[in-house]
Amino acid sequence: MDQAIAELFEIAFDEEDIVVELADEELLFTNQPVGSLRITSEKMMAGDPGRASDALELRDSFPTGEFPVEAAIAEFQDGEEVIGYLRVKFSDNAPEHWDPAAYTGENARVSTLVESGIFALADAEVLKDLPTIDGDEREALMDRLNTSLDETYEDDRAWGALDYESNNLIACSSGDGPGTYSVYVGRDASGKICRLLADFALFEEDE
Repeated sequence: MDQAIAELFEIAFDEEDIVVELADEELLFTNQPVGSLRITSEKMMAGDPGRASDALELRDSFPTGEFPVEAAIAEFQDGEEVIGYLRVKFSDNAPEHWDPAAYTGENARVSTLVESGIFALADAEVLKDLPTIDGDEREALMDRLNTSLDETYEDDRAWGALDYESNNLIACSSGDGPGTYSVYVGRDASGKICRLLADFALFEEDE
């Protein structure tokens, strides 16, 4: 991975707003807390909540507990705002190494498919259960998620949460919209997982 991109994975979430150059334009990144994610099974999935059957299960085992989730909002010079990155912060330790997420299962791919323009992270049990729920109940759950997203919607970016049994799901708008996006696992100096980050490809051309 390009070292500059790896460094951006952290500085985009700095407590102070930071300006980054993209092609001939400057982007202003702002850290936006979006909630807390509950992990109980040590397994996580990523994908489009509207197509949970296509969500991908990550191969790594993750810490259990409740962890802060943050979005790095990128503001373009014309005022447009999109979410550039979404991360789960498992500890305050700084990541020393980033790896592309590895997935398991029949539909394992290199990157996650987001058809609706909404990306989600959750304990694996949540996204495994959603496709099995009765149609009316599933529709009600998605309505609750959409209501949560609507509450924060502004300038084509939004985030929200959905409680489900003992776990929950955190979702956000995926960069410029539908696409395939990469997820990365950050490890600290001792090799322990300290970050999980979704990259919504603002710098794809530069990579």
